[in-house]
Amino acid sequence: MSQSPPAAAGAEIAKASWSELFHDGRAIYTILVLLGVGLYALQILVIAIVMPSVVADIGGADYYAWPAMLYTIGAIIGAASLGPVWAALGQRRGYAVSGLFFMAATVGCALAPDMGTLIVARAAQGFAGGLIAGGGMALVSGLFTEPQRKRIMALHQGTWMIAQLMGPVVGGIFAEIGWWRGSFWTMAPVMAGFAILAWLKLPEGSEREAASRRPGRFPLVRLGLLTGGVFAVALAGPVFEGAMRVVMIAISVVLVVACLRLDRRAENRLYPTGALSVFSPVGLGLWIMALAGMAQTTVNVFMPLLLQVVHGVTPLFVSFIAITVSVGWTIATFAVSGYSGRRENLALGTGPLLMLAGLGAIAISAQSPLLWVLTLAAFVMGLGIGAHNVLLVTRIMSSGRAGEESITGSSILSMRSLGTAFGAAMGGMLTSVAGLGDATEAASVGPAVNLVFAFNLIPLVLAALFMFMLIRLGGRGH
Repeated sequence: MSQSPPAAAGAEIAKASWSELFHDGRAIYTILVLLGVGLYALQILVIAIVMPSVVADIGGADYYAWPAMLYTIGAIIGAASLGPVWAALGQRRGYAVSGLFFMAATVGCALAPDMGTLIVARAAQGFAGGLIAGGGMALVSGLFTEPQRKRIMALHQGTWMIAQLMGPVVGGIFAEIGWWRGSFWTMAPVMAGFAILAWLKLPEGSEREAASRRPGRFPLVRLGLLTGGVFAVALAGPVFEGAMRVVMIAISVVLVVACLRLDRRAENRLYPTGALSVFSPVGLGLWIMALAGMAQTTVNVFMPLLLQVVHGVTPLFVSFIAITVSVGWTIATFAVSGYSGRRENLALGTGPLLMLAGLGAIAISAQSPLLWVLTLAAFVMGLGIGAHNVLLVTRIMSSGRAGEESITGSSILSMRSLGTAFGAAMGGMLTSVAGLGDATEAASVGPAVNLVFAFNLIPLVLAALFMFMLIRLGGRGH
């Protein structure tokens, strides 16, 4: 199947039915995409629950946050590496080998005798997970029509939510029985089955994309710059404080921009044409993804701290707020998944505005005792994410140049993850400047967290502006 051309602005496109995802040979592709993102997402939160058991067993408490951090860094680099990997191995072999690598790294986590080994295995696991998750986006871009993409991306989002909710449950079960290694061992056979299925059932990829891509030399310099940039921004949070955080964030920006500038002139590219441009649909879409990711991670990271320290609520209520965001996101995602034309443009434009309204209400009411306002605001923010996310993903895919389907799809995950990394680092810097202290006193936590929420209204204003520009551009040109 070939990629459908971009739709003209405002044009209505026939709505795809849910059943189309499982007819005409597409069922296996749908299963592979959903299984891949499920496995990747499940491993994100499992580690947070089992880490106390891990440290009690193998030590390494000084590096408590590193297994989670290295998984995220690896995933960003893995998603960016999809283009060169698939150029060398092809779509079918590339996706299958990624699954085998994911399985091997997961077994490495299960066997880890010390914290150093676990950190290395988690970095490898994240890299493979990024290849799988980015590869799933590439398959959606290359194997489904535009209306079908909206449907499968809605299921993709639903699978992500379920896996994220299951992660703590799975981790909790194995932590409870005192066998943290089991949270990795039980996943290995599923990953092996995933790799075999990909090897047997995926096509080799479109001739058009294969003809436009040359394997060339592996882009070690660009990936090195990107790795350094992501690692610098990650270290800005848990390792450095004060002025050094500013320095590390600045270094990160320089390294990431250098990578993207070199990438523009390369043959075996990591990112699609126009990835940094605010004058192309692809560039605008990726900017919106990164900016929305910055703002969203603010709520994910700092809302629990605000609720527990300032409002004195239980962890159960904190989980309820997180679920509220997810419910709003999921409801809106499935509601808009059949939209096209004017309704699609309306949903796209409304999404960042709803996020802006939700985060604004959170910032205003952060230190007030009105928890119902915070809950409602979180729900509105979730609605805003869901209202635009799936439609934006499909707009980016449809706007990519012919022959760049794979890297256009994988770049979406990579850029959004970069946004969340920068959002977390900026939040840490701002709370430090605001005097967060040891994060136990309500008098210091409230103003510090409130500053972070208020600051992140800026990226959402930019996201709304860029979305307006994207809607004006429609499907014209690149």
